[in-house]
Amino acid sequence: MPARAAALVLLLLALGPEARAAAFDDLKADLATCLRFELEGARAQRAGAGDAVRRCAVEIERLDRADPRRLRGDQGLSPSTRSVLRSVLGSGGLRRSGPAR
Repeated sequence: MPARAAALVLLLLALGPEARAAAFDDLKADLATCLRFELEGARAQRAGAGDAVRRCAVEIERLDRADPRRLRGDQGLSPSTRSVLRSVLGSGGLRRSGPAR
């Protein structure tokens, strides 16, 4: 019985990082999905990327909590959050808060 328990502990330790990575990837996917959804609605309302970002604040906070890394000049966002924002909004999307001109 102790050998079985030790094997189970080793298995859980081996799978732990992968499970965390999958959950982290899920958070990134959730943010990207939210942003795309809000951008589609924003186009209909003539709103900008800033509105989409504000409406996805919960997803942004969840991803930021999961990735505590911060760099100078990152505007308080984790590198993971910034990469999702860039991939969905484009490089100029982080600065725009109104409709595209």
